[in-house]
Amino acid sequence: MAKSKRAALKPLSGLDAGFLYLEGLGTPMHVGSLMLLQRPRRRGYDFYESLLDLLAERLPRARVLRRVLQEAPLDLGHPVWSEVASVDLRQHVLRRKLRAPGGHAQLQTLVGQLHAQPLSRDRPLWQFVVIDGHESGQPILYSKIHHALLDGQGGVALARLMLDLEPRIPPTRAKASAKDDPDSDETAPRKRDVARASASAVFQQFGRLLRAVPETIKLAAVGVGELRRLKDAVLVAPRTPFNVQVGEDRRVAMCSLSLPTCKRLAKSLGVTLNDLILALCSEALRHYLLRHKALPEASLVAAMPISLRAEGDGEANNQASMVQCTLASDIADPLQRLQAIADSTRQIKTRLATMRHLIPTDFPGLAAPIWATGLSRLWAAGRVSERLPPLANLAISNVPGPPVSLFLAGSELQHYYPLSIVTHGLALNITVHSYRQHLDFGLISCAAAIPRIDTLARGLERALATFEKAAAAMEA
Repeated sequence: MAKSKRAALKPLSGLDAGFLYLEGLGTPMHVGSLMLLQRPRRRGYDFYESLLDLLAERLPRARVLRRVLQEAPLDLGHPVWSEVASVDLRQHVLRRKLRAPGGHAQLQTLVGQLHAQPLSRDRPLWQFVVIDGHESGQPILYSKIHHALLDGQGGVALARLMLDLEPRIPPTRAKASAKDDPDSDETAPRKRDVARASASAVFQQFGRLLRAVPETIKLAAVGVGELRRLKDAVLVAPRTPFNVQVGEDRRVAMCSLSLPTCKRLAKSLGVTLNDLILALCSEALRHYLLRHKALPEASLVAAMPISLRAEGDGEANNQASMVQCTLASDIADPLQRLQAIADSTRQIKTRLATMRHLIPTDFPGLAAPIWATGLSRLWAAGRVSERLPPLANLAISNVPGPPVSLFLAGSELQHYYPLSIVTHGLALNITVHSYRQHLDFGLISCAAAIPRIDTLARGLERALATFEKAAAAMEA
């Protein structure tokens, strides 16, 4: 006789829930990726079917992919996650074919359309799309997962579970659903259990908030000058074509740069790889805005995510915050601009060392689904992002990846292009992921703000050549 068990409940933190509330702005809040793969030389191999087999095998261990939202009764607190025992894989793994001729332009158009579509909240918040018909004849996979489930580092941890170090093709099995325990029947969580879990989380969140007060007072007592310097360090960004209300359509572009070349160049110039990546973005953005006669006199400012995750913490959630970083776009000389960016990132590291443990990743959820979602809708309806001075012009994120080859369902991963989020006031996002010998850049924009984002991608390639030339001239 099948056993019956209640689904486990996990309250969302304030930061995790915030990504749900922000969808009240009318902007999807999922992150994604585009994976270009090389199929194995094996007769009868089908990537789509092999991917279903892999998910059926791995899903029992990938708990984050079995989480379903449960709203707190009367919206008294943040929602909670419950874990379902079975997932209908064919609802989550779709198949699409590119329009002829199946080139890079058609691929970018389709991915932009897919990334603009929000995830359904009545099932686990993730989706894979196998894309057929590419001119290369090779498999391509687009994926998206809601940001409420995890951040960039959490995504890397999930990828480790799904990817292999060798071309292992999973055994064929029933693929209609993947079950945690085939001998047990799942029972939906009771409302009173959801209410109890949500209420308990609210009390714990208030408790953590109160416990943090003495530390905050202590910091204020011994470091008033430091706090004043931090306040003075808050930047106001100039207004650009990127600081607008975003629409429903998205544009995406991808490019890859040589990782060994970038590392060698950064070392020769005495900066970090991240400094060089920011400078490459600044160079491309500066020329883009110059061509459109929209380069502001003041420097562009990037919103840069930083991880607050402790070493070895693989928990699937969000443990991150944002910092401001100048892109020194008001400096014409690329090497002087790079040095200004490096100075800025060093100051950021110093400030983080002082304030890191005080940066909140949680807030009490008492009635938050009502007031937070309402505020989001008011923000969007009033076009507030276009009325207030912007704090950043775009988001730039750098996520380190593995230096070795990885395989997915038997196919070798060639490139991994990350795709993130744009929202009102930040209509451009550039995310880079290192993999093997590449820096893979994923760019996404609101279609109305930047209709030809592929020109920015090509600008990144030209920017690398500019810095190589400048470095060579300096050494001559």
